[in-house]
This record gives sequence, structure tokens and C-alpha cells, in this order.
Amino acid sequence: MLLAGRSRYGARLAPALGALIALAVSGEAQEASSALTVRQLFSNPSVTSPALSDDGQTVAVIVSKGDLQFIFTRPLAGGAMKAVAKLDDPDIRLNWLEWANSKRLLMSVHARNPNGVGMRSRVTRLYGVDADGKNFGWLGKRWPYLGQMKLQPFYQDQIVHWTPDDPDYLLIQFDSPYRDEWPRVQKMNVQTGALRPHQGAKSMVREWLADKAGDIRAGIAYREDKYYELWTRVDPEADFELTIRKEAFSHEEEFLGFSAEDPGKIYVNRDLDGRTAIYEYDLRAKKLGELVYAHPEVDVDGLFRSPAGDWRVLGIRYTTDSPQIHFLDEAAERERAALHRAFEQEFGQAVQIYPRSYSKDGNRQILHVSADTQPPTYFAYDRKLKQLFPLIDERPDIRREQLSETKRVTYQARDGLAIPAYLTLPRGHEAKDLPLVMLIHGGPWARDLIQWDAEVQLFASRGFAVLQPNFRGSSGLGTPHLEAGYREWGQKIQDDITDGVKWAVAQGFADADRVGIYGGSFGGYATLAGLAKTHELYRAGAAYASVTDIEFLLQDDQWYSWGYDWHETMVGGERGDKERLRAASPLRNVARIRAPVLLGHGVDDQRVHVRQSQRMADALKRDGKQYEYLEFPDEIHGFVLEANRVRWYEALIAFFEKNLAPRAKPAAAN
Repeated sequence: MLLAGRSRYGARLAPALGALIALAVSGEAQEASSALTVRQLFSNPSVTSPALSDDGQTVAVIVSKGDLQFIFTRPLAGGAMKAVAKLDDPDIRLNWLEWANSKRLLMSVHARNPNGVGMRSRVTRLYGVDADGKNFGWLGKRWPYLGQMKLQPFYQDQIVHWTPDDPDYLLIQFDSPYRDEWPRVQKMNVQTGALRPHQGAKSMVREWLADKAGDIRAGIAYREDKYYELWTRVDPEADFELTIRKEAFSHEEEFLGFSAEDPGKIYVNRDLDGRTAIYEYDLRAKKLGELVYAHPEVDVDGLFRSPAGDWRVLGIRYTTDSPQIHFLDEAAERERAALHRAFEQEFGQAVQIYPRSYSKDGNRQILHVSADTQPPTYFAYDRKLKQLFPLIDERPDIRREQLSETKRVTYQARDGLAIPAYLTLPRGHEAKDLPLVMLIHGGPWARDLIQWDAEVQLFASRGFAVLQPNFRGSSGLGTPHLEAGYREWGQKIQDDITDGVKWAVAQGFADADRVGIYGGSFGGYATLAGLAKTHELYRAGAAYASVTDIEFLLQDDQWYSWGYDWHETMVGGERGDKERLRAASPLRNVARIRAPVLLGHGVDDQRVHVRQSQRMADALKRDGKQYEYLEFPDEIHGFVLEANRVRWYEALIAFFEKNLAPRAKPAAAN
């Protein structure tokens, strides 16, 4: 396996992209400080998202200068870069970039919803441009409007199938803006955007699924917000039949993917001994088949398919402390092992490898490579020649000696439950009496893992220890761990976080007088709940896009469709829950907060309404608490604009440096 400039393309390609990066950031001095800056970590990468054309000859990239975005193309083997599109409207931001065929690019963008009622929001729009820069524009100009109010679909980037055997078309699903109308699939001309019907709507079916050939052979419905239904057909010309019906939160079969070899077989998820496993399922007999794979400790994540057009399942993806693959194909396993050896030799450490893009035949690929101490970088890979060459470094001005390693730890909750967590100690600092930031993930049905994490590295580079607990309710760690967090917002989940603080102090690396807590979404809720419930533990807390009162969140469900009747099972909300929910409400317990608070929220947030943070800020002000509130008029449940992202993280690190006062790093001995 050859790396770097030793391949036939590397010597020509790498300098060209290096020049492009220099052009994109020209006029801005690059900081060489040993401490990481917010801009180093959170500004838009100068060049990112490389995509390879179907024939493997051309690469397209997104180039950013602040919030100005360009699309460039160039031959993979070398040659002139060509700017083919520019997005300079802050209300239109790139979401993804892909080739429809070898001559036409498609891009999804976030755009402001022109028909928002009761809330500001964002929608997605599909744009196209030729590889030579011609015919750039929105593809929806000719699309019909839906319903009596003449609205267009909110989300226009839901690609059902790329139809590689029919490269001038693709299959796209359109959701209706009305809850009583169900999505349908259209066949779209990628050049003009012209549509023709392909699959009509079916009552309650919200998602249509196509097999390898592009035939629509499955649909998923959520009936009465309580039942999961899978409708399938073996013959693409036959009627759909009800194949699986189950309660939404039961752990019986759910669709995972089609077989590439047998149209009568699919893959499904199902619980096995408290872990999600993958099985075959016989559509003809409507019967569960053989077990494909189950991991003894964690849930499976999904299928790993061949990059070639044969679509074969080569392995099963799962995540322990980092993403892994259990291979079903020996040749694919040998190839991946060779890639890992080559990259470990190049970077001096284990890395995570994801296929970012590949040619139609699967021979040429672009690989995304990263690790906890390696920012994302991209390599081109020729499978036949067994050659790798560097393509793009997203953060070329970050040096490895500025980064800190993340390790897995486990501590016991007060009721004996084992809590897996990830600990990052600041490089070059003694692991004793450090200021600690509890970094709380969202969800709560999500999880942390060891990976590149700019937030973690920001705190660690400034001398903070960081602890990321996978408290009960976190997903991926098995059914018992997930369900132990149901209806435990602000209660046992919060106790798990509290017990993590006490463990860190008892271990000696955390200073009990300098502990802070920070998170977004549910992590923001847990931050504020912790400041109120255990105010003696924390000296500062920051929350972005946070839930501050669960009752208000459930009332907002008319605008925020979460899917299923999620709150009754996972959060609560029935009449008997009112007292419990109010007791766990940060908004209703502001008087208990003692530490300074930093709040942030995007006005266009479609997940948690901005009034959640607005009410919290008002309550903190009325109660005379020390707080700061930053509102971002153009943001969603996260960040789409660089200026806003930089503003938030500069305020965040300044807030914790002020309130946790990290002690000065001792001078290195001569």
C-alpha cells in the first residue's frame, strides 16, 4: 500500500489543493500559538467535502472563506481548478454535495422557510450545476405546489435512489407540508428538475425505500404515533403487503436494508439478549431468518456494503469506544486491515476510516480519516493499484502536539449501574487538581465515543480536563442501559452525571472547587438541571439550544414533530407526571441556581423553540442571577454560519476561563 507523493497522482494533486487552500484564506494571518484558538477549531474548513464523479475522473470540493462558499472541480489526476458555483447569500448554506453522474453536481442547501407559521424555520432546497459551471440554480422552479395553500415541500433533498444505470435521473421523496398528506416518490431529471410520478402516497407511510435496482419495494409507516409498520413487496409490480407491525418502542423487527442477491430477503434489527442484533428476514414467508451478527457488549449500527455497484453486504458496523466493522467478506477484511496499517504508519496512531465518496465501479474512492488527536483529512484511494495519496487536510494549521488523547473510563452510579465515560486530560499538565468540564451529550438517546471532537480539544488545550459520561438513557450500549433512562430526565440521569463529578474528584485529577458543566439540547437541559439540583458541585454552567422546561417542550409538540408518541414512553407527560416534570424543571427552579450561567439559542431552531432559552434568561434576570444570553437570529439546532459558531465558542471558552480560572501551566524544566 503506497502513501503520500509516491503514487502516480499524489505529486501533482496535493500541491494544487494546497494552493487552493492558500487562496481561500489569503490575507488572514495563521496563528502559530501553542494554544488552540476558536478559529482554528470552529471556522469553516477552507476546503472540505470532496466528492468523486461516477467515472472517477473528477473531484469536486466546497471552498469557504468565512460564510462565502464556492464549489470547485478539477481532474483527479491533476490540472486546473475551476470555480463552478458561488453561494454568497447567508440564508442559503450548503448541506451536502454529490455527483448525480460524471457531468452534473447536485447540492442540498439550508434555506429560510418562506411559509413559516408560528415559528421561524429552515427548509432544504436542491440545487444543481454542471461540472463546467453551466446551468447553476435551484431545481425546484418547475415543481408543482402542494395543497390548497400552494406550498412547496419543506424538504427537497430526500434522495431515495441515485439510479446509476439511468444517470440522467434520480428518485426523490417529497413530504407534504400537511400532516394528513403522505409523501410520494418522483423521478427527477437531474439537468432540468422536471418530475414525473413514480410512487404514489400510501396512508401513514412516511418513508419509501428502494432496492439495488431502484425499485420501490418497502415503505415505513407510524400509525397512531404508537405502531411501527413495514409494508413490502417482492415483485416491484405487485401491491404492498403489511409485513411487520409492532409497538413503536418494542424491540421486535425493524427494517435495516435489502439483500443485494435475493429480492425475497431483507435485513432487520431485533433485540437479542438486551442488544440490537441483525437478522435476515424472509419476505415471502414473512418470517424471521438466521442471525447475521450480534455483538456481546453493544448494539449493532448497520450494514457495511460494497462500494461497487453490486451492493453486497460486506460487514456489520458497530461502535465500542470507536466505530468498528465485523466483516462477513474475507477479501474486504484484508483490504481494510491493509488500509489501517498504512494509515497507522503514516499518522503513528490508530485512525477511523469512512468512505466519503467513490466512483460508480467502486475502484476509486475518497476516504475520510480522523482520530481523537487527528483532525479530519481526506485521501484518494485506487483499489486496483493499491495506492493512496493525500487530498485535503481540513485543519492544516493544527499540530498533533496541541491535541490531547481521550481514554475510556468507567465509574459506578449510586445504584450500582456501570457508567462508561470518556476522559480527556490536558496534554502537558499534571493529572492533579485540574479544572473539570462535564461535557454532556444531547438526546439523551445518543452517545459519546472516542473520535475527533473540536469541543473537547478546545477545553483541553486551555488546561481543562473533560469528562463525557454515557449516562443511563444513552443509546448504542444495549436495551437495559437505554431504558434505564426512560422518564428519568433530571432524576436518575442527573444522578449519573453528579456521580461522575464525585468520581473525578475522588480520583484526584479534578479540583472540586473548579467544576463546570456544559451541553447542547438535552445536554443543555442537564446542565441547567445540575446547576439547580446540585448547585454545590458547579462553579459555572453553559447551555446551547437547551430545553429548560419539559412541560413547555411537550406543549410545543404541535410545531416540533418528534415521531412516535415519544414523550409518553421516554420522557413523560401524562397527567400524573406533572408534579415530577415540574420538580425537574430548571426554569421552575431558578432560585436554586448559584453559579454563573451562559445561554445560547438559534431563533430558527426547529427542534427546541427559542422561547425555551428566552424564558430561562428572563427568569434568571428576575431572580438577580449572574447570566449571559446570546441569541443567533439565523441559526437552527446547531450552527450553519461560521460567524455565529465562532461567536458562541469564543464566549464559551472565555466564560469557563473566567469562572473556573485554570491555574497557570508550570514552566517546562530545562
